[in-house]
Amino acid sequence: MTDERQAVVAFLQRCNAYARASIERKEARGDLNDVPKWAAYIEFNEHAIGEINDGTLDAWFPTASPRSPPTQRLSTASMEHVERSTWLNATLTPRPVVIAVTKDDQGVRNAAPISSLMSVSTAPPYLTASFSIHRDGRHRDTLVNARATSKIVFNVLPSTHRAVHMVDECATPLPAGHDESPLAGIDFLDDDQMVMREAVAAIEATYIDEHALPDAVAKLAVFKAEAIWSGSDEAPEFGLNVLCQHGRDLMTPSPDGWTERVTKHYGAPDKDAHID
Repeated sequence: MTDERQAVVAFLQRCNAYARASIERKEARGDLNDVPKWAAYIEFNEHAIGEINDGTLDAWFPTASPRSPPTQRLSTASMEHVERSTWLNATLTPRPVVIAVTKDDQGVRNAAPISSLMSVSTAPPYLTASFSIHRDGRHRDTLVNARATSKIVFNVLPSTHRAVHMVDECATPLPAGHDESPLAGIDFLDDDQMVMREAVAAIEATYIDEHALPDAVAKLAVFKAEAIWSGSDEAPEFGLNVLCQHGRDLMTPSPDGWTERVTKHYGAPDKDAHID
């Protein structure tokens, strides 16, 4: 990492990740005395990250390398798989990592991490995700189960080290008909044994269709969101703090620096537009 701004932001984000984990530990054991201090520490760092990202503190980094314009055209056709994957993941991330939970036609549960989930329509509420195949040619259990039973639950994860552990364990390549969730010690709701108790939120969906991708082994599946599981009945206007993939195989908290609202897509001026 050559840019000093990026180095400082990355350091502050790691400090905040440690602070959030410390708060979780203290709250779990009922030790609340120092929680406000850690929360204030996080808030201070977030303010600093915002000012670094929006350029307010550029004068502090006179030796930081300027951002170079994208003048080099790198053909994906000439890249090996890992290099191509690294470039695409670095360019099109962060994006949320979810654990997709399905059941086969015998009722056996399957849990698998997915980082390609995307909302592509809100009316109707359609989601898409891509599914590759195993090295032995088998389709992913998640897709096979969704075809068989229609139901799938996308569990959105908190930005914690515990969530990273769950992602890693659920990625274990077990034979078909085996449940990965016990490897990660995942607990599910009594009301629905496909909704993770530790999830920030979950989207319950039904399998609609799938499409072959030209010259690819992966399938693009379409799902319809039927319900959203949440701890609150109020929509999170400013998003949720969720676990994301950033780059190749790297897990990171969701971006929490500066935000600025865009409103012109509504077709009329928004008098309430502001910078958060």
